[in-house]
Amino acid sequence: MPTVKRSKGTIRFTFKDSKVKLEKEPKRESLIMMYFSNGKERFKYSTGFYSCYSDWDSQKQRIRNKAHIIDRDYVNDYLNKIESELYREISKMNAQGKPITKEYLTRKLDQITGKNQEADSYEKPNLIEYYSRLIQRKKDKVKLTTLGSHKQTHRLLQEYDNKLDFVQIDHDFYDAFIDFLYSKDFAPNTVGKHIKNLKVVMNSATNEGINTNFLYRQREFKVIKEQTVAIYLDEDEIKRIHELNLSDFPRLEKARDIFLIGCYTGQRVSDYNGLTREDIIKNRGYEFFKIKQKKTGKEVFCPISNEIKEIINAPRNKGNLSLKMNEQDINRYIKEVGRKADINQLIEVSYSKGDKNIVEKRPKYLLIATHTARRSFCTNMFKKGMKPYQIMEVSGHSSEKVFYNYIRIDKEERAVRIAESGFFNI
Repeated sequence: MPTVKRSKGTIRFTFKDSKVKLEKEPKRESLIMMYFSNGKERFKYSTGFYSCYSDWDSQKQRIRNKAHIIDRDYVNDYLNKIESELYREISKMNAQGKPITKEYLTRKLDQITGKNQEADSYEKPNLIEYYSRLIQRKKDKVKLTTLGSHKQTHRLLQEYDNKLDFVQIDHDFYDAFIDFLYSKDFAPNTVGKHIKNLKVVMNSATNEGINTNFLYRQREFKVIKEQTVAIYLDEDEIKRIHELNLSDFPRLEKARDIFLIGCYTGQRVSDYNGLTREDIIKNRGYEFFKIKQKKTGKEVFCPISNEIKEIINAPRNKGNLSLKMNEQDINRYIKEVGRKADINQLIEVSYSKGDKNIVEKRPKYLLIATHTARRSFCTNMFKKGMKPYQIMEVSGHSSEKVFYNYIRIDKEERAVRIAESGFFNI
């Protein structure tokens, strides 16, 4: 492992557990240790922070830049501080010809990290207070969607108990908080998201030495996750939605129009919700949406179909393209639109609640969401015979592997596609 060297002494950061052990369990958390060597002298010091092998950059000896690690910058800054200040002290001792002992290094590191401060000089925040500070600290360092998700979790924890402390996070809390979230009619995946966010915050507080309650790490404290049923709408269902008369329901009508533009362009909601005439270009008599995708930065060109032109030129829109709506509202309204369009086929859904695996059937319209539009475009174009690379040119998918995992084609449909390929004497 590369290290940073000085005239005398070398500092490196690595895990307490062995590399062999962590390579077998790359998601397992391990304590980050600081090791100092100077000739035959060896010294180690606990940083108090944990990470896992898959999140650790062995070359840089720091935590990797990954979106889910919201305290990355804080931890790395802490390691930088230890390294730079300790090297400064060692250089001073070397210049003065003084011996560098383990006792001296321990005392100096305790001063650098503040471990020798009086316990009562710092009043530890409770969970709600700490979470609020963490959100403020990370507001310019994480994606807006990640920040918004944590703000929502923080608000819900406040609503549950605005004086909630770390010691209260036990199995009884877990069961009660999940019941509290379900009482708000949250879907299992939403409940799971808030549990996941809570575990992230607990980890951060643990790494900073603020939390000493580790019950949240036990297997029973699991993130609830619904088995994803990624539906798509076939062309007949999309047509029924398109032809619905919603003139008496302007909000449903607007949500429907935005959703349909997604069905006809294959874009993510962040890209199809809010398109304007400035996004339209013309080439050889054809009109396209020129879109720089927000998630990937990739530039794509989406042909503007007759169906899109019909939406734009409808009396309700008067030729203007300025359709934009809050995504949560679109998700709510499009389900009602689907109900009105009689998209009520029963779909089997399974999810975990506590120790139970629940299987139930739901009408298809309840599963329609903004992302259904993109999936429907890709699947329908594939079924019509459009080549995957052509669909990907429009949708912006990065690889065929991702694309094939994405579209909703069953094995029987794939077999028909193979039979139609012309490679068989049929």
